[in-house]
Amino acid sequence: MNRAWWERFLSYFFQALLLVMFLVGLFGGDLYAAGSALFGFGFVSIPWFLKREKIMVIPFELTLWVFIAVSLHTVGVVVKLYDSIWWWDKLTHFLSTSVIAVFGFIGFVIVDKYTETISFPPKFLPFFIVVFVSSMGVLWEIIEFILDSSLGTHMQYSLSDTATDLVSDTLGGLAIAAIGPLYLRYRSLDSLIQEMDVEKTAKRLIRRRQRI
Repeated sequence: MNRAWWERFLSYFFQALLLVMFLVGLFGGDLYAAGSALFGFGFVSIPWFLKREKIMVIPFELTLWVFIAVSLHTVGVVVKLYDSIWWWDKLTHFLSTSVIAVFGFIGFVIVDKYTETISFPPKFLPFFIVVFVSSMGVLWEIIEFILDSSLGTHMQYSLSDTATDLVSDTLGGLAIAAIGPLYLRYRSLDSLIQEMDVEKTAKRLIRRRQRI
């Protein structure tokens, strides 16, 4: 069993899990849970779509991270673990925002490498990541508030719950802000970009932006 076999196995496993959660929610009459599972299935299909369309190749370690974060959230919604386990919400917030932070980190370094007008000094990169993730956390809490007000989803239990969610989001950003620069000490940015096969896409987007 080589690495490729494990990658396919884990991909199919998490996709099957999300489909099962969709069916459980659908036949259980919980359309919100079913919708969450279906959205999660679509989200974890993005790396496959990007690779198929030759836009970029997401490293499998990051793809697996996405699978775990989305699956834990979906299982929590379908099986009601958010209601029965007090720290489940904090765990999923931390994992989800750390995934967002990784994508933000990769985006920052790609923009810094391929654009001449935008530069992110390495010393300030962790700060940018924390600000980016914190902003995404606030945006998500606003979305939860809108859903609670319009659909009665009860995603926000209290002011304390919202505040601790934001703390978890910030901790996820801080973790990646600390790990990211250390990671680049042991692996060059060029090798990461080469693995992601993102150079052609980045240059094409930059040329398109310059024409506007």
